[in-house]
Amino acid sequence: MRDTGELLAGLRQLIGPGHVLTDARATRRFTRGIRYGGGQVEAVLCPGSLVEMWRALTAVIAAGRVVIFQAANTGLTGGSTPWGDDYDRPVVLISVMRLRGIHLIDAGKQVLCLPGSTLDGLERTLKPLGREPHSVIGSSCIGASVLGGSATIRAAR
Repeated sequence: MRDTGELLAGLRQLIGPGHVLTDARATRRFTRGIRYGGGQVEAVLCPGSLVEMWRALTAVIAAGRVVIFQAANTGLTGGSTPWGDDYDRPVVLISVMRLRGIHLIDAGKQVLCLPGSTLDGLERTLKPLGREPHSVIGSSCIGASVLGGSATIRAAR
């Protein structure tokens, strides 16, 4: 397992020092679920591009850490925060909320949403086309992500 200081220094070079959070106060909103979960993390990473996310993920896995991906942390899916303090190795949480973007494909017949896109944003993008997102159950108003909404739908099936 790679040394913490070495890992964090490398991550700061990859995604910028302001986007590698380690202070308990700075990480708190990411490590406590609104409905479920809570626990400690070694760091919270907030990459600004898909390439940064991929590079950070590669480094964290190579360092032997547990990885938790998180979108809006609404708590609807219950799997985006650490759960307790009994992990067998340090946890690094990767927040995807800086990775926003909704792209219409083929005049809106399909949509490509980056992982930090919200259901509200998707709803607003599709409304002029007479379409609705996959989830119009009220979670749009709490800032839920498209990624989390998709996970909720899959879990409910």
